[in-house]
Parts: sequence; C-alpha cells; structure tokens
Amino acid sequence: MCKTTTPLDRLRQSYGMAALPDSIGTEAFGEFGRPVDKPIAQATVDDVAFAIQALNDESAALYRRLDALRRLHDHARRAGGLGTALAVEAALRSVEAGR
Repeated sequence: MCKTTTPLDRLRQSYGMAALPDSIGTEAFGEFGRPVDKPIAQATVDDVAFAIQALNDESAALYRRLDALRRLHDHARRAGGLGTALAVEAALRSVEAGR
C-alpha cells in the first residue's frame, strides 16, 4: 500500500523544510480583532511574506528581552549579587557605581 503525500509533506521531507508550520498568521483580522491563521498549504507568497515580517518582529523583541536580562544578570553579578539576591537591586548598585 502506497501512502500519498501532499506537496507540503514532500517539501518537509525532501527539501530541508521540516520546521514549516501547519499554519501561519496573516495580516487579516477575524472575530474580536484576532489575527487569522491560514493553513500553510493555502498561503499565498504575500501571506508568507507577512508571516516572515511578523516573526521577524517577534524575534527582534525576544532578542531585546534576552539582551536586557543578560545585562541585568551581568550587572547584578558584578555588584556581588548571589543566587538569592534580588537581581534588580544588585544591578542598580552596579549601574549607579559606574561599573
């Protein structure tokens, strides 16, 4: 018995696109102002471009938060903060001391 694969299955299996999602967010808004998800197999090239832009924006925001947390941690450690110390208070000591 031969299993029929979809074009999406073939892309995922043979062309290094295993991480393709089942659906993507579009610029369209549905009920209650929520973004509309569209099955990836029905997405247009423009839909994919909008999804890429949205993910890029999310990625940039995530990186900014990651960087801020790293800086908080580094300043807290520089000020002598240990595992149970309050990170914000320790970091503030470091920043105000000009370290």
